[in-house]
Amino acid sequence: MNIQVAPAGTGSVIDSIGVALPDRVMTTREVLDGCRSRLALPLEQTTGIASRRVAGDVEYALDLATRAAQDCVSRSSIGLADVDLLISASISRVDSPERSTYEPSAATQLRHRLGCDRAWAFDVTNACAGQFTGIYVADALIRAGEIGSALIVSGEYISHLMRTAQLEIVDELDARIACLTLGDAGAAVLLTRADDGPGGFEYIGLRTVGRYHNLCVAGPTDQPHGGVIMKTDMMGLAAAGIREMVAHTQQALGAMGLSPRDFDRFIPHQTSTLAIQAAVRRTNKVFGGVVVDERDVINNLSRRGNTATTTHPVALRDASLDGRIRTGDRVLFEVAASGVNVGTAAYRLDGLPDRLARGTRSLRAAPPRRRPAPWPDPVRAVAIGLAGPEPAAGPEPAAAAEPVTTFQLIRAATDDCLRRAGVRASGVDLLIHVGVYRTGMIAEPAIAAIAAGELGFDGSTAAAGELLAFDVTNGALGTLDGWRIAAELIRAGKADTAVVVASEVEQREPGAAGPAVARYASAVLLRLDPDRVSGFLGFHSRSVATPDSDRGAWVMQDGGHSFIRATDRSEPAAAYAEHLPVVVAELLERLRVRPDAIRAVVPPWLPPSVERRLRDTWPVLGPRLVTLPSASNGTDLFTSALPVGLRAVSAGGEVSPGDLVVVVGASTGMEVGAALYRI
Repeated sequence: MNIQVAPAGTGSVIDSIGVALPDRVMTTREVLDGCRSRLALPLEQTTGIASRRVAGDVEYALDLATRAAQDCVSRSSIGLADVDLLISASISRVDSPERSTYEPSAATQLRHRLGCDRAWAFDVTNACAGQFTGIYVADALIRAGEIGSALIVSGEYISHLMRTAQLEIVDELDARIACLTLGDAGAAVLLTRADDGPGGFEYIGLRTVGRYHNLCVAGPTDQPHGGVIMKTDMMGLAAAGIREMVAHTQQALGAMGLSPRDFDRFIPHQTSTLAIQAAVRRTNKVFGGVVVDERDVINNLSRRGNTATTTHPVALRDASLDGRIRTGDRVLFEVAASGVNVGTAAYRLDGLPDRLARGTRSLRAAPPRRRPAPWPDPVRAVAIGLAGPEPAAGPEPAAAAEPVTTFQLIRAATDDCLRRAGVRASGVDLLIHVGVYRTGMIAEPAIAAIAAGELGFDGSTAAAGELLAFDVTNGALGTLDGWRIAAELIRAGKADTAVVVASEVEQREPGAAGPAVARYASAVLLRLDPDRVSGFLGFHSRSVATPDSDRGAWVMQDGGHSFIRATDRSEPAAAYAEHLPVVVAELLERLRVRPDAIRAVVPPWLPPSVERRLRDTWPVLGPRLVTLPSASNGTDLFTSALPVGLRAVSAGGEVSPGDLVVVVGASTGMEVGAALYRI
C-alpha cells in the first residue's frame, strides 16, 4: 500500500459539516406492515433500526443535497463563492416522483442552486463509498496545493426502493430485504487546508475489490408497477466487506505505526447492528486482542437506518451533538460499500464537535488561490483504445466483434488500450468510468467497480497491487473531468497508472428528436511522462450559462420498461459552442501560451452547421479544428468524442512530437472545459 501520512498543516481538515433530514419518521413496524407478503422477520432486532427519516412528498435527492450544503456553509467563514471544487457523491438521482436525472449532472445543478459560480463541479459515484471517494479526491488536490477548498455533497432519497421492495418481497430470504433498512438524508462536508494545529485527516485510503460486484446491485425493476430495486446477498456482502475492510485497516494502521487502540472513536458504515458487531469481532481477532470496545463505536442506526453515502457525516454530526464525540478525539472512519469498496480514514478532530453543538461558525478564511502555471510533470496519454459496433473511421480502428452491451464495449476498448500500451490489467491502480448511459441503467455499484471485476483488475488483499475504481459523470464533459482527476491523482502520488473508460449504451425513447448517442466506448491509459515533456500541461473549466431546466436526459418508466427521454442535444451544443473560444482563451492566458502556438484543437461533438460556423468565426484556432471521424448515422460520439479526436490527431500526421494541442469538452449543463496537451 502507498501510505501517505499528512504532517500537521499539509493535509485537509473538515471546516464544517451539514445534514438535512426529512421531517417524516417511519418505524420499522410500519415498514413491515406495508409489505404485500406477511413477513415473520425480526428486522428491528437484527438491524438495530427502530425508525428512519423518509422523504419523497415534497423533497427529493437534489433538495436534500441543497439543504445539507446550505446547513454546512452556515457554520463556515468560507463562502460558497470561495469554493474551488464541488462534488456530488449521491447514488440517488431521483428529483421528482416520475424521473431520475442523467443530464445535467447533479453537481452542475447544485452549483447553480447554491451559487458556487467558480467551482469545478462533477459527480462521483461509488455506491455507499461515494462521499469518501469525493473526500479522497478533494483531499489529494488540497494536499497537492491545486485547490484550497472543496464541498462534497450527497442527497440520498432512497426510501422509494423500500416501497418497491414492499410490493415485491415474497419471503424472509428474499434478496430485496436490505431495501427495508434504508433511510433518507442529505450530508455535506466542507474541506479546506489544515492549519498548523493538530486537526485534520492523517490518512485516507480506498480499495476496490471488483470480484464481489454481483453481491449487491441496484437498478430499475422490471415489474409493471415500476420503481427501483436493490438485490443483495446480505450474508455474502457482509462477509466479504468485513474481511476486506478489516484487512485494509490492518495494513493502513500497520504502515502508519498505529493500532486501533490509538483511536478514541470508530465510525463504520451504518448498515446493521449485527454487521457492526461482526466487524468489531473480526478486528479484535485480526489484531490479536481487544483493541476495539463496542462502546467506542458510533452506531446511530436506531433512528437513521442505512442512509447510503451520507452515513459517516450524519453519524459524526449526531455523535457530536450528543457528546459521544468531542474536540480532540481521534476518529477512525471505516468505509464499506458494494462493489466491493472498502477504506480507512484516520482523523483528528479540532473544534468541530463544539461548533456543531453550539451552532457557532468556523473562523478559517478561504485559502489564497494558487496562480496557474503549466504542469512541470505532465501526465501522458500512453495509449487510446476504441470499440463499437461500427468503429469510427480513422487511423488503426479497433478490431472489435460488434460489442453491444456496456461491459462488452468496456472490455473491447480496454483490451485495445492495454494491448497498445503493453500493460497488464494488474499494472493499473486507478480505473475511472466516465460514461453516462449503461445497459440496465444500473445505479449501484459503480460501473468501474463492475468493470474491475469483469476485466480482472483486482484490489483485494490477495492481489499484487492496489486498485481504486469509481465513476465520474458530467455529461459529455465527464471525459475531460475524468482525465483531469486521474492526472491530478497521479501527480499527487495516489496512483501510477490510470485507465479512464467511457462507454455509452443509450436506451432511448423511440422517436426522440436530435442525434442519438453512439453505442461506443473508449479507454485512455495515463501515466507520468518519464521525460517530463509530453502530456497534459493544465486544465480549465467553468460554467458558461445557467442550464435550462427543460433540457437534459431522464430515466422514465412505463409498465416495467425503463427508457431514456432526452431533449435534442444539438440545441445546447449550438449555445455552448459560442463559448468555446472564450474558455480556450482563458486556459491559454492562465498557462501563458499564445494561440498561434497551438497546432490543433480537438472539439466536442458539434452539429455540422455549428462546427462550420465555429471554424469560420474563431480567429487563429478556427481553421485548426479537428474534424472528428463520424460515428454511424450521424450519432453523437459523446464521451468518446475526445478520445477519438485525440487518437486521430496524434496518429494522423497532423501534428509532430512537441506540438501543442488543445482538447475542448462541453456538456448539456452549459459547462465548457479545456486542456492543453503536448504531443
